[in-house]
Amino acid sequence: MNSRITPAEAALLMPFTSGEPLEAQRIRAIVAEARRARDAALAARLRAGFRGLRALMTALRQRRETIAQLRALSDRELADIGLNRAGIAGAAAAATPLPANDAQDGRRAA
Repeated sequence: MNSRITPAEAALLMPFTSGEPLEAQRIRAIVAEARRARDAALAARLRAGFRGLRALMTALRQRRETIAQLRALSDRELADIGLNRAGIAGAAAAATPLPANDAQDGRRAA
């Protein structure tokens, strides 16, 4: 009787793996999770950037509308509200401030 195990019998006795060492499988899983986290963070940053861009575009549109409405007034109507033609742009800027970028995501300067 031969006490040697054939390769086919050895394959039946060993747990099934993909042919890759267990440590390599763990590393592959860690790398995949890191990539998913990176992609999620990048997507969140892109969404925040587009939200900021949309807020900026809305503020600029409102500012243009305010300037147009003030320019449509006569000099007497402007004087009644305490403005002159030279102060229209400043009044529109004060009425519709642009969104700030310094408090995004709760981060603070060091």
